Amino acid sequence: MNIHKEISPCKFLALPLWLALAFLAISCGAVNTLTGGDNFKAVGALWSDVPAMDGLGKPIEAELPSSIKLFMRTGVNLMMKGLGEDAPEWDWLMFNTTKTPDDIKNFYTTSRMAAAPYNWASDASGCVSGQQAIAQGGVFCVFNKEQGDKQIGLLIITVQDEKSKETSVFFLRGESAATPAAQSASTASEKPTRGAITMLNGTAPYGIEKRPMPDGLDLEQLLPKQVGSYSRVLLEKSEQRGVQPTSIEVDGNGVYATYRSGGAEIFVEFDVTSSAANAQLGLETAASETTPEFPTDPRFGSIGTEPSYLLVNNEYGAFFAWTRGGYYFSASAKSGQAALDAFMQAFPY
Repeated sequence: MNIHKEISPCKFLALPLWLALAFLAISCGAVNTLTGGDNFKAVGALWSDVPAMDGLGKPIEAELPSSIKLFMRTGVNLMMKGLGEDAPEWDWLMFNTTKTPDDIKNFYTTSRMAAAPYNWASDASGCVSGQQAIAQGGVFCVFNKEQGDKQIGLLIITVQDEKSKETSVFFLRGESAATPAAQSASTASEKPTRGAITMLNGTAPYGIEKRPMPDGLDLEQLLPKQVGSYSRVLLEKSEQRGVQPTSIEVDGNGVYATYRSGGAEIFVEFDVTSSAANAQLGLETAASETTPEFPTDPRFGSIGTEPSYLLVNNEYGAFFAWTRGGYYFSASAKSGQAALDAFMQAFPY
């Protein structure tokens, strides 16, 4: 990901957070009926800025599953952060098709959605499938764009029935405009003002300030195959999930790595930028996605220092992001702090 550019909070690290929320909402059996305050309205056809895939068929009349409602209510504020005090109204429709989730993923690509007349922007991943999606065998896509004074979000969610192999495809489109109250709140929680980067005066989590500085662009060295008890099971391009990178470029697209030890999994994001200041843009964006304000307690965060870092532990799991010079790393563990601790204590940088 090009974090050397000024980017919105929704562009960097947004997708993993959404996926974590989706996993919690869908996979943990949170399917109780939700009552009151629905912000979901069924529509009869796809919108003019969403292309229709051949073979999708006609929309069917059905209730939006309560699990998706719960997911939307849990995660919507991350995607539409700062756009208003209330969640936006979401229009939605559903299709049942013989197309596979991979067919959906291969059609709703970042390049197709960004082209005229659709003009959607997207996280570099666009759509993800498999273990990173909401349900095993499903696909999850996130797109967003600005239109005048409004922010518009589009979600595409697919789930395939194991027996019939029929695929249910849900499209949800929401928009919201920033309110004066939200704009004031955004101003009040702006990222910390900082000048020149200074050496950290104290101890960072996991003692990262005492570790060697990363060097070069060798992915095998920077993201080792073995980190303590954790084995690297997947290395992929951030802009082309499932494709293994052979290299990484300075100020280019980032790299994702997945590590496993027993039942614990760590998801790592890695970027190389041309300066420490550029790397810290990623840290600031990570903070805007995971916590209302950057922590002032040095046990949990430091910005404008070498190294800089952010540690978050909440109901969605444990997350640690840090910079070493122009290098940006983050590691997240859905299973919680213990898994993250074990990984970070063995990580070399």
